[in-house]
Amino acid sequence: MTIINLMQAYELDKLSKLNLSDEEILRALRSGDVSAWQEQVPNYEFSETMALYQEGEQQFLNAYHGHYRIKYVTLPGIQRLLQLRFQLEEGKDYQLLETGIQHLTCDEETVTRLQQMLSTNWSLTKQEDGTYSVFVK
Repeated sequence: MTIINLMQAYELDKLSKLNLSDEEILRALRSGDVSAWQEQVPNYEFSETMALYQEGEQQFLNAYHGHYRIKYVTLPGIQRLLQLRFQLEEGKDYQLLETGIQHLTCDEETVTRLQQMLSTNWSLTKQEDGTYSVFVK
């Protein structure tokens, strides 16, 4: 399991939506030229992606394919991940509270991936009604 920061998670999500092969991604990272990605996703420099790649190619690939945990994530960070990574929206798929999320409705695969991604200060639990909640431990 690769440990990454929240910005790396955001950048990896944006990168995954460019529909590039692993080899195309690695070729760009090896050359250090990610300008084509920056043209397609203007608000991202992919500097955190480059930093992650520099920690090791296999470690990068593991994270790129979703095998990562985020070092520290805030409630707004979780909201953004739910929207970016899983297309889940507040008010429709979950209820936002001041200290966490409740009534999260999603499939088991999403729950498994979200649980894996969350930093250790968060607890994801299944409720009696079949929905999930995410709160600080």
